[in-house]
Amino acid sequence: MEFNDFLRDTWQTILIFISLLIYTRILGKTQLGQLTFYEYITGITMGSIAGSIASSDADKFWSHFYDLFLFFILTYLLALITIKNRPLRKLIEGSPTIVIENGCIIKKNMQAMRYDLDELNSQLREKDVFDISEVQYATVEPTGQLSVILKPDFQPLTKSDMNIHLPNATFPVELIMDGQIIEENLNKQNLTHTWLETQLTERNIANHSNVMYAVIDSKGQLFISAKGSNQQ
Repeated sequence: MEFNDFLRDTWQTILIFISLLIYTRILGKTQLGQLTFYEYITGITMGSIAGSIASSDADKFWSHFYDLFLFFILTYLLALITIKNRPLRKLIEGSPTIVIENGCIIKKNMQAMRYDLDELNSQLREKDVFDISEVQYATVEPTGQLSVILKPDFQPLTKSDMNIHLPNATFPVELIMDGQIIEENLNKQNLTHTWLETQLTERNIANHSNVMYAVIDSKGQLFISAKGSNQQ
């Protein structure tokens, strides 16, 4: 490979990498397991186009880059439209389908989705459900995941069923990560470095740089994990 080719491939790949990073951040944070079929295919297509661009000839690079940008714009615009247009959203992304009702399998709904009994039983077992007769409703979501509502007799007891009331949980606040104090969170909690150092001293930790993770958890308790040690 000549030096000019090396430079060209380098800046093309860097540009594609940055572009994909920006585009995916704009399009959203949907996790892989929550993607609809349309979103999954869109992601694969963008990756395929990007791969072609990175290895394309110099005279075709900007033409192919425009293809990627156009695909991103179309995907983004369609996402905005479907947010406001429910019928179109249902057409593109699909809608939930009930496959079990009152312990009975709805065969026609399963056939319409080409969804078989082996897959149904597998997804029920993932929910720790081994008997279909215990299921009140089971619904296949647009992402392909199965949502299950058990019959009342088979639902686990909750604290409210036993008239036990606990205070509301709070959002965990991270104070130290990888030895670095998160000043913003410390200030929001009206906490000082002196308080934090006192907490570390009580746990025989000499300095915050020795802490891997420190957080005020959802119960309002301080949790500290020092580097190279078990949780404290």
